[in-house]
Amino acid sequence: MDILKEISEQWFLTEPAFYSLFCLQELRENAAMECPLRVGEGRIEYNPILLAHKNFKEVELLLRIEMIRLFLKHPYERRPEGCNGDVIARGSDCTIADGYCLLKEAGALKGPGAYHLPIGQCYEWYCKQLAQRDDDEQDDNRRNDQNRHEKSAQSELWHDDSLRQTQINELIERTTDWGSLPGDVVEQIKASTRARLNRSMVFQGFKSNLISASRELTRMRPNRRTGFLQMGSRRRIEAHVLLAVDCSGSIDSDTLRDFFSTINRLFRDGDVQIDVAQFDATILSVTPIDKIQTDIAVGGRGGTDFQPVIDLFVGQQRSYDGLIILTDGDAPIPQVPPCHAPILWVCKDENAYRRHENWMKRIGRCCPL
Repeated sequence: MDILKEISEQWFLTEPAFYSLFCLQELRENAAMECPLRVGEGRIEYNPILLAHKNFKEVELLLRIEMIRLFLKHPYERRPEGCNGDVIARGSDCTIADGYCLLKEAGALKGPGAYHLPIGQCYEWYCKQLAQRDDDEQDDNRRNDQNRHEKSAQSELWHDDSLRQTQINELIERTTDWGSLPGDVVEQIKASTRARLNRSMVFQGFKSNLISASRELTRMRPNRRTGFLQMGSRRRIEAHVLLAVDCSGSIDSDTLRDFFSTINRLFRDGDVQIDVAQFDATILSVTPIDKIQTDIAVGGRGGTDFQPVIDLFVGQQRSYDGLIILTDGDAPIPQVPPCHAPILWVCKDENAYRRHENWMKRIGRCCPL
């Protein structure tokens, strides 16, 4: 379409970053889709009928949004669990509008405020919150309005694609002139090139260490390599894990629910005994539970100190085979004596993880929730 080519020619002089990314995409007409523009699968699709009703500035703004979406790689990331096409498109809009106020002020995007959500959260967080709201929404008219259809159509080309992610990351690393993009948006784009931690692998690694820690040496079994020359080992039927939950006020009920849901999936075999310790500056309670729960009443809400948790775990090391701590990490670094049982720090979000990953990794494993 002529107007898109005219915009790209203008970008050649004024927006070199957008121009370079635009040139990586195949331009394809699609008059059957329900949105004016969309990206994915290495192409930009446009509906000439819907674009015909827009002026040059409006089309340029829509195309600018899709370029930022590509730079953040939302169309090529793994879809957040339980989120449909409408949700991930709106979650992407929230992330972009949050960082690029010009787009929100122009009315091109609905930012977090339109959904009464806080600013400064990541793409996956917005998607999850919007999905939860849709599950609670009972108004069929709102579920089926035109905006929802358009958003679903917008994300139809979005699929997990590591090759295209790598291609865009290489372009980001080569780019030195970002045109009119604000500095904070550029930083967000550059941060998106960092390799993402696979949370599932971290949890599975912790479980493997836990199984190893629950093995005991015995003379009653031969060693697999040397026979009875050396002691063999046996595994206790049930491992014993201490879950420590930071109750300092920064852990909300949704975070707790996600945390215990993840733990439930990790130990779904039922071969683990679990004690839940609530703490802030002190240990508030230690409660054994027979079955992983998703809703736990939380007290405390004072300051945070990890040392009482570490002291409890180390002092009863014969009782516990592993320690998992859910926290925002904002507390003094604890002193941890040498111990063989694994420790896993679970930060409440990506921001908390980035702030504290260095010292947490010196003590054990860590990952964001």
